[in-house]
Amino acid sequence: MNDSEPLATGVTLARETMASWTEAFYALIPNLVVGLLAMILFTLLAHAVKRLVAAYFRRMDRGDLGLILSSFSFWGVIVFGLLLSTTIVFPSVKPADMLASLGIGSLAIGFAFKDILQNWLAGLLILLRMPFRRGDQIRVGEAEGTVLRVEPRATIIRTYDGRDIVIPNTTIYTGTVIVNTSQKERRIEIDLTVGYVYDIGKMTAIIENSLKQVEEILTDPPPQILCWELGSTSLGMKVRWWINSERSAEVVTRSRAVRAIKEAFEANDIDPTDPQLIYYQSTDGIPVAEGSPSASTTAPETEEIVAGPPPPKLTISEDDPEAEKPEDASKAGTLLVDK
Repeated sequence: MNDSEPLATGVTLARETMASWTEAFYALIPNLVVGLLAMILFTLLAHAVKRLVAAYFRRMDRGDLGLILSSFSFWGVIVFGLLLSTTIVFPSVKPADMLASLGIGSLAIGFAFKDILQNWLAGLLILLRMPFRRGDQIRVGEAEGTVLRVEPRATIIRTYDGRDIVIPNTTIYTGTVIVNTSQKERRIEIDLTVGYVYDIGKMTAIIENSLKQVEEILTDPPPQILCWELGSTSLGMKVRWWINSERSAEVVTRSRAVRAIKEAFEANDIDPTDPQLIYYQSTDGIPVAEGSPSASTTAPETEEIVAGPPPPKLTISEDDPEAEKPEDASKAGTLLVDK
């Protein structure tokens, strides 16, 4: 055998292999064209479905939910189109085998992107149940502010001092969330102390008159002035009133109410602070505390209750984060519905 024969045989085999591959490629060209056209068609269909889903949920005032579901719909159509195009290009590939392989791959992807998938699912459940809406003012742990939007991975909250906080959706879904604006009205309160020497009825009347000067305080239900605690030297009182649930209403009414009460106390010569525990020397040499029967302490008295000046108006800019209002989204089928 000539030494060049094995080399010639190898070259011939390589040529035959290349020729067979070329023939297979040319035979596959129609399938490639059809598969490519199918993939282009499914890509266009995916974009159309995404826009339709997003538009539908925008009309229902559920834009954040539409964002997540439209993205899911887009990739669902893309994956289905990819599977179909692959079976067109390679007819020997069975869809069942591809789905089985996809299932194993999905399991591996699930372990690799566990946190991302958990946050995505938590965001979807939040938007489906909608415990809060865009513009709602909520508290999650130490974070408090206005909900800007719910994204697939996290919920964005703008604090009252203008900073944005990104909170993972799983933290919100599994934790405790206080929704301050879930209802149209809510109650706030302040605490104050007055000496025992002052008449309770008079103190209550002074505070009531002061609160009437604050127009932002709701009259139904009416404010409450409650005797709350018996201290060692003073009476603890709790003043409560109802407001519109937005943070801006709390800021305005608290500031104006405190100022009105303080100026009314001054007009009636009342010191609302805790009295000092001052000891006097009695005639028999035994020290007695101020406020005891042996001590000469009397309350300043006036013939009638003097009204203090009305507190000045206080407004909050519409651009202030505290002035945000919830979107008028439907509560039907959500946790916000009154049972």
